[in-house]
Amino acid sequence: MKPIDLIKVKKITLNNIPCLLIRPENIKGDLPTLFHYHGWSSKKGNHIFFAKIIAQFGFQVILPDSKFHGERNPLSDYGLENLREYFWEIATQSVDEFQNMKEQAIKFYNVDRESIAVSGNSMGGYISSSIFARDNEIKCLVCFIGGCAWIKSEEIIREKLGLELSKKIDFKRAKIYDPLTYKENFYPRPILMLHGRDDDVVPLEIQRYFYKVVAPYYTRDIKRLRLEIHQDIRHQVGFRMVESAANFLDRYLHK
Repeated sequence: MKPIDLIKVKKITLNNIPCLLIRPENIKGDLPTLFHYHGWSSKKGNHIFFAKIIAQFGFQVILPDSKFHGERNPLSDYGLENLREYFWEIATQSVDEFQNMKEQAIKFYNVDRESIAVSGNSMGGYISSSIFARDNEIKCLVCFIGGCAWIKSEEIIREKLGLELSKKIDFKRAKIYDPLTYKENFYPRPILMLHGRDDDVVPLEIQRYFYKVVAPYYTRDIKRLRLEIHQDIRHQVGFRMVESAANFLDRYLHK
């Protein structure tokens, strides 16, 4: 699709959650829409540049703040102790908040219900993958340097990094949010995972595990399930990842 020049950034509130709305200014009517979630210690405003790139392809992008981030009572410290204390609480609450956010966005902000995608960076990748798994209305998923296998993440991070991601995890409750609980419902919806080979925060093995488990469900069209590994990149989003995401959305989210 030919890129668009004029991009509008607007503050909005959805389900009492501060968000930014980024959309092409010269396109009227309903638009294919991407909900994009930031990572731990970040905030919605840090992703405006990314959103503007995506909007150039004719998409609308909504950036919410997660709990304890941005305009939502941010923590004074995002170190390991608070990560272990709040990571899963924030992730699950963001997943729970999504449905009302989505319905309000459809009602008030020209979201095309048949063309909705979710994406996220790091913690936002965990959030967006769970939303995608639990809501069959979501057309496709882009996960940047995050984990699409929630329960397996605890095991791999403990083994690879020697860290406990959570002080307290209720595995029975975690299973409700783990995307792999719903793996039978994924196909034919496209999934793109973008990860650095040398990621030392969210190990690549998490995404490799997810791909291995989910791939048998995509045998009819394996191109719809992609794990793109970027060499010499640790826990960061490179420009080539953004380029891949834009092309992926251009292919699968436009009608």
